[in-house]
Amino acid sequence: MNPSKDESENSEAWNINNIDFLNGSSLNSESEPGPPFNEQTAEYIAEIRREIEEEVKRKRAQGAFPPAFERRLKTIFERLVPPGAGNSRRDFEALLRSSDRAAYFDIEVPIASQKPGVAKVKKILRITQAWYLNYLAQQLNNFSTNLMRLLYVFDARVKKLEDSSESLNRIRPSGNFLKPVYPNPRDLDNHLLQAMQDLQGRILVADCGNGYLVSAFRERALDCYGVDSFGEELEHPFEVSLDLRWDDLSHHVNEVADHALSGIVLQGSIDLLSPPEKLNLLVEVKRVLSAHAVIAIISTDPAYFQTSPDLVVQRDLAPGRPFAPQTWDHVLNQLGFSAITTIGLENCYLTIAHLEAAENTGGAKTL
Repeated sequence: MNPSKDESENSEAWNINNIDFLNGSSLNSESEPGPPFNEQTAEYIAEIRREIEEEVKRKRAQGAFPPAFERRLKTIFERLVPPGAGNSRRDFEALLRSSDRAAYFDIEVPIASQKPGVAKVKKILRITQAWYLNYLAQQLNNFSTNLMRLLYVFDARVKKLEDSSESLNRIRPSGNFLKPVYPNPRDLDNHLLQAMQDLQGRILVADCGNGYLVSAFRERALDCYGVDSFGEELEHPFEVSLDLRWDDLSHHVNEVADHALSGIVLQGSIDLLSPPEKLNLLVEVKRVLSAHAVIAIISTDPAYFQTSPDLVVQRDLAPGRPFAPQTWDHVLNQLGFSAITTIGLENCYLTIAHLEAAENTGGAKTL
């Protein structure tokens, strides 16, 4: 049996009241000021955050948080987020519909009252002020109607752009052609360790696979972790205690705080990103790197994609093509990196660059 319109409206009003209550306020009372946020409070919060990070790091080292568990936890959390509170297409549409319902102003104020005579007084006031309130309501409703119409047109145009940008990835032939090409890490570890052995901060290995490079860095007492968007590689880690995370690289880098990393290794999926996606990723990478940081880019030799039919299909269906070493050299130089060197290896190139001064972003994100 479907609920009636009144029941759904009452349920929506109940949810709004409870959300306001959970946020520390009420629709029927003035919000109380919260406790002062002083330097002592900030230090206390920072201490709690450090303790949580240390505990998570210890649990990860024990293998208590496998990548699949963290991925499931994140998926469940996103599923429980109220409609309209996220960033997905469905959330935007829910928020748009909710705004459309709230875009009408009604001057028919309620006049019911349990006190004798008050209802009549309210009715007289409503009648005497109706002409004035109706004039204001008409202008507000005209404005809100035009505004919602504009939002719907804007939504349609943005959706058209989103659909066109995703059109390249709609073909799904049999086989996983979106999986990145993982270079042989044993051909790279000596060169990477030599370039990053003196780094003091955290190092991120993108498309880390089973975590062999992460393990090699840890053997040199370097603080390193890995990120990969393909869980099948993470399900069989090189070591159980490695800090490996199942996440999209662009999303992960966007969540990292400014100047939080002293080194990063980019490989695999960056080859087949479109040129704008590559450049945007590098801009974000520069933001998260500290002074005297090192970036290493492992790019697949374009000729390698001719060695098998599957690789040819993967290359042709991808949004972009692998950059040549000269292109990486030019792009990194334009972004402010220096001491750029390129090493030719089997089926790939290793480009290493240094960032002498950290980028001044004006405000730090939080992780």
